[in-house]
Amino acid sequence: MEISEEKDCGIWNVLRITNPETAAALKRTLEALMDRGAIVRNLENLGERALPYKMSAHSQQHTRGGYFLVDFYAPTTTVESMMEHLSRDIDVIRPNIVKHPLTQEVKECEGIVPVPLEEKLYSTKKRKAKGILLGPGMKMNLHCEA
Repeated sequence: MEISEEKDCGIWNVLRITNPETAAALKRTLEALMDRGAIVRNLENLGERALPYKMSAHSQQHTRGGYFLVDFYAPTTTVESMMEHLSRDIDVIRPNIVKHPLTQEVKECEGIVPVPLEEKLYSTKKRKAKGILLGPGMKMNLHCEA
């Protein structure tokens, strides 16, 4: 299956709040995503912390949970079945799937091209002689009427 040729695809994030027994729940979730044709791009553990308020899920009260962010690429038809799967999972307190726009590929910075020292010193000396002191690489054109 060529994902890039499908028009009904997007990149999705799943924010999962789970109890401390997370390894099995994460494995089940990732397997369910891949079974539905998703490509998992990244898995990020955001850590365990106190929940913003008491939450009840599967007849239990929760005050703490582990937050996970799963970045995946999948057809939009996958979302409904994944939400159903996550809501049935007893280790998941609050599932959430959010679509985010395709990001443009970021090119690596080529860095600053160094100016030869002789040229830098010459240009600074020239500017001081005219009474104009600018930072390196800055130019100013002066036009005077006679």
